[in-house]
Amino acid sequence: MLQKQETFPIQSISFLDKDYPQEFREIGENKPSCIYLLGNQQLLYAEKKVAIIGMRKCDQPGKEIAYKLGMEYAQKGYEVISGLALGCDTAAHVGCLDAEGHTIAIVASGLDRTHPKENKWLQDRISQNNGLLLSEQPVGVKANPTRLIARNRLQAALADFVIVVQSPLESGTMHTVRFAQKYGKAIYAVRYEEWNERNEGNKYLLEQEYARPIIL
Repeated sequence: MLQKQETFPIQSISFLDKDYPQEFREIGENKPSCIYLLGNQQLLYAEKKVAIIGMRKCDQPGKEIAYKLGMEYAQKGYEVISGLALGCDTAAHVGCLDAEGHTIAIVASGLDRTHPKENKWLQDRISQNNGLLLSEQPVGVKANPTRLIARNRLQAALADFVIVVQSPLESGTMHTVRFAQKYGKAIYAVRYEEWNERNEGNKYLLEQEYARPIIL
């Protein structure tokens, strides 16, 4: 495993190391014992970081909003965090990259793999543009539903605040929101002119005042 890790090259940081991110230390028992990194480690310590997240099967407006937010926050000097998933995550990463910003993809598999496979091109583009891939899974490990939920806590922990682009009531995005609530992070949700099953999670968060509105 170590030989394979060195081939890529993948760096590892234990919670015992001095350069272990403070944001992960602050989540106590939820912190990963070790994180694996591929790319620009210094992004972990940036002063401004935002997680831009949303559903995989988003509609075209959702994709466009995620792209716009990724671009705008990159232009404001934020590191954009998302999960390399299809849909909103992809659009947020690409928007950041198109603005010549830096993006962090937190994934649920070992960094010798790509999940989903369709986003190998995006993983490569992030690596080639001084971005960072981060996982708590060692090389050789495949993503699964449990690991995907677990990685969501790392997105919430590392970000200063979380933006929900588009989400149904039941989704991985809502898992991230619950982690953000637990960790005391500010949450924002896009307000839509019309509500539907794809954005009813946004409606719920705003009506319950769990999130502050973003109106575009």
